Amino acid sequence: MLIEKIGMITLMISLILYLSYRYIKRYAPENIVIITLLITSLTFYISFAIKNTFIPIYAQILILLFGIIIPFIASMLQQKNIILSRKIIYYRMKYLFSIKDYKQTIKYINKLVLLEGRNNEYMYILGLCYKAIGDFINARDCFSLAIEFNEKDYKSYYEYGLILDSTNKKEAALLMFDKAIKCKPDFYEAKEAKGICLTSQGRFLEAIFTYREAVKMHPESYEMYYNIGMLEQEVQNYDKAEEAFEKVEQIKPEFSLASYNVGELAFGRGDYIKAIEHYKRSTSSISYGPKSYYKISLCYCLLKEYEKAMGILEYAIEFDESFIKKASMECIFLPMRDMINEYVKQKEDLKQKQLDKKNYMKNKIVKFFKKDNNYLEKFKIAK
Repeated sequence: MLIEKIGMITLMISLILYLSYRYIKRYAPENIVIITLLITSLTFYISFAIKNTFIPIYAQILILLFGIIIPFIASMLQQKNIILSRKIIYYRMKYLFSIKDYKQTIKYINKLVLLEGRNNEYMYILGLCYKAIGDFINARDCFSLAIEFNEKDYKSYYEYGLILDSTNKKEAALLMFDKAIKCKPDFYEAKEAKGICLTSQGRFLEAIFTYREAVKMHPESYEMYYNIGMLEQEVQNYDKAEEAFEKVEQIKPEFSLASYNVGELAFGRGDYIKAIEHYKRSTSSISYGPKSYYKISLCYCLLKEYEKAMGILEYAIEFDESFIKKASMECIFLPMRDMINEYVKQKEDLKQKQLDKKNYMKNKIVKFFKKDNNYLEKFKIAK
């Protein structure tokens, strides 16, 4: 019995000494509370032991919990360099970052830096926060520091490159994107950013090469294929442009702009059947739907199917009446000039009839009130 009491007291004193040492050497604020509870538990235990009195069951549980279990768990955590107060700050910081409270996140990261020093993770998150609030100078410096801590940090290279690109430091930005890709060869965003950066400098062939390298690893990226199509069109490689746009259609059929572009390329080389096929796929687009109907009408006209051409043109005009003027100036529609003029005349007659009907109803109401002046006066008063 005596040995048990001495063992308990020795263990509790050892835990006090260890936690005090950890508090002084590693600054673990939670140890102040734990040590206080431990000393209180030790005091009660010693008083019971000296008097050799029975310790109630609830007191035994409290002494065991606050005198042994909690201090022991804390000491084990600290042995692995897990300081609870720092972990609380860390997870609080991560939560604030997740809800996009960037200013508060910066404050918590600064607290962690004071406690633990800088590291790659803190500098990367800090850079994202500064970038989000528009402080690009501090963001750039943070990403630079993050890279110093970890030379394989492809995300920091990428973010650093975006900031350099946005501040018109194109060559330096390209260098950062290349480093990001070197660290992570399948890094989609970096390859896309590099292509955009090259395009902004007018280096279309290099941009095409970058995008084509990217689609080898990302064969389902319709955005990359679309960019290839636009750039191939820019350098007048129309066959390759059409091939790229058709690839977009295969991957994402609802991407109507690609279909419209295939239609344009087919129309340009005189393949009106193919042009119609692809224009039809883009008629559901809010932006390109009316244009697609107009272009289909042009194709049917060139194929000398004038009835179809007129029917589709009427549909386009229903969406946008400006196509009436455009069609009247289009040389391709010359064989249909009488049909267009007749349609315009019918449309104007319909408008006039609607206006006459409106005026007729208005006149009927006025005549009705004129029959009864008293009623008209009452109506005005009531009004």
